Amino acid sequence: MQFNATIREACKRMCELNVGALVVFDQQQLVGIVSERDVIRRCLGIDLPVDETAVAMIMTKTPVTIDAGSSLANALEVMQTGGFHHIPVTKDGQLIGLLELDDIPEEYHLLLEQFKELRAR
Repeated sequence: MQFNATIREACKRMCELNVGALVVFDQQQLVGIVSERDVIRRCLGIDLPVDETAVAMIMTKTPVTIDAGSSLANALEVMQTGGFHHIPVTKDGQLIGLLELDDIPEEYHLLLEQFKELRAR
């Protein structure tokens, strides 16, 4: 999604793709992420017009990314620490995907918690 697209365009695209967030670009450069939560809290919740407001106005700017070679445990820890549900995945500096917290099996969540408990002892 381009940063100058409207919020309505972004919402339609999320519906088409059946996803909860989109990466946002300026030219070929990753500049942000816009999520359903951003739309609700930063647009609808304060009565911004969805047909006139650009995605750039409500997106999360300069998102944290994770390298494709990272483990799921590492991705999960980064997402939990940062308090976000989506993280762009890069390879050689290029975006290759968007990982959603729900994409990570529950077993990894449980294993990470057990590992943290063992490490704290």
